[in-house]
Amino acid sequence: MTHATLALRIPLMNPRQQQINTLHRAAQKAVGEGQLREAHQHCLAILKLDQEFADAWFLCGVIAAHNGRVSQAVAILHKAIGLAPGNAEYLAELGKQLVALRQPKQALLTAQQAYGLKPSSLPTLNTLGTVFSHCGEHETALACFAQAAHGLNTRSSSADKLPADWRADLYFNYGASLQFSGQFQAAEDAYEKAIALLPQMYKTHSALSHLRRQTAQSNHLARLQSLRAGISGPQDQLHLGHAIAKEQEDLEQFSESLASLAWAKQGQAQRVGHTAEKDAVLFAAIRALFTPEFVASQGAFCDSPEPIFIVGMPRTGTTLVEQILSSHSQVYAAGELQDFPLQVKRMTDSPSADVVDVETFTRSVELDMATLGASYIDGTRPRTGHTTHFIDKLPLNFMYLGLIKRALPNARLICLRRDPMDTCLSNYRQLFATNFKYYHYNYDLLDCGRYYIEFDRLMRHWRETLQGSLLELQYEALVKDPEQHTKRLLAHCGLPWEDQCLSFHRQKSSVATASAVQVRQGVYTSSVNRWQRYGDAMQPLYEMLESAGCYS
Repeated sequence: MTHATLALRIPLMNPRQQQINTLHRAAQKAVGEGQLREAHQHCLAILKLDQEFADAWFLCGVIAAHNGRVSQAVAILHKAIGLAPGNAEYLAELGKQLVALRQPKQALLTAQQAYGLKPSSLPTLNTLGTVFSHCGEHETALACFAQAAHGLNTRSSSADKLPADWRADLYFNYGASLQFSGQFQAAEDAYEKAIALLPQMYKTHSALSHLRRQTAQSNHLARLQSLRAGISGPQDQLHLGHAIAKEQEDLEQFSESLASLAWAKQGQAQRVGHTAEKDAVLFAAIRALFTPEFVASQGAFCDSPEPIFIVGMPRTGTTLVEQILSSHSQVYAAGELQDFPLQVKRMTDSPSADVVDVETFTRSVELDMATLGASYIDGTRPRTGHTTHFIDKLPLNFMYLGLIKRALPNARLICLRRDPMDTCLSNYRQLFATNFKYYHYNYDLLDCGRYYIEFDRLMRHWRETLQGSLLELQYEALVKDPEQHTKRLLAHCGLPWEDQCLSFHRQKSSVATASAVQVRQGVYTSSVNRWQRYGDAMQPLYEMLESAGCYS
């Protein structure tokens, strides 16, 4: 058979199909270059020619998400998936946008569907890893990132075509996932690869500095200090300053560490404009709404005994208690679930953009408590339900204890308390997610004190209101006598004694909180009275807390 004869047997592409392919390549190129308006025009031109061209719908969904129209993006992505149900990239992107819409259950189910298709695309695996991580499925997230990182290392020619910032982001994600799983040396290697690709990726420097205790012989201070001149905005300054402060503290340069924290936070503090007065109004409203009479009043409720809520100020031992309890055979650690606040927000239908605000709490007292409790339990599925109890360790749930008691009276409630000064300092030292406005108090040390005073007042209110349903556990007492207070915890939760609860640090499960490194060390007392190392600089905070009765 001659080449000429063979050519006659190959179907020729018609002009319409050629036009679509040309437009498709142009749309993909425009998206890659950030020319979203141009890309959208190309996609619309494709859809005029072929309404069932799935990738044009997909790209329109991506463009809508980039423009902040997330609900519209989800609807468009569903259209693309309807046309190409076996496309893992489409499903992964849908999962990502469902996370942005605060629909973790749907996001997880979508990600699981995509992962079941066994994708090999590195961007798809990276997206899936991010979705699984947000949904608390850290082992699966690690598997996705590991596969993608392996692809970077073995597909040198194709991988090199991916932008350096994308590759650095993958290595950062992989490092964070390794850190959660307790593989600290591998995490350090991944972070260093990210830094090699993108030296001014400041969040990577911050993560790296927290992986271990730095020493005079082995630290990154010189490299970190050299980066100060290159910062381009408040978030860069925040990450870099926290990294410098952490390493200075490890080297016992305490006054320098405090100065670095103040420098780190100043730009972001000005940007967000947090005021302690707004916090005080919110706390006062909660105390006024959830009176002992309201909380004790009879009404419909959800009788599930599954949830164990661990609450408190951040950095007060909540992760330690979670790890102790989740070592028990009847308990599963579901992580810092957002489900209860989100269910309250959805059911109240309050118009504000904030999840936590006075109007939402005001409307919440009128909710059907049985529906609220049942919706909360359902929202935690499919991650929960396979053990007798699950732990919800969202610290901020301390604001919702009255509502939780009404909706889920059989839930177990535990609040961690820690020395007020150590609590405030630990919050000040912590680099919280910058998009989580409810921790904006931590941009100023005295604002941490003002927030603690409000927290303490609310906990005194709950102590009187919840009539013995709440176990308040002192962090210092727990680390001094772990066995005694573990017995108290188990008794409060109605659980029989199991020896493995004292060897929680040997668990292989992931820990996706700021305490991921510390809890692997078991119980230690070195953080008790940490604030005293900082000397006279802490005196104004101490006087504020003492005058408010926090040390009475």
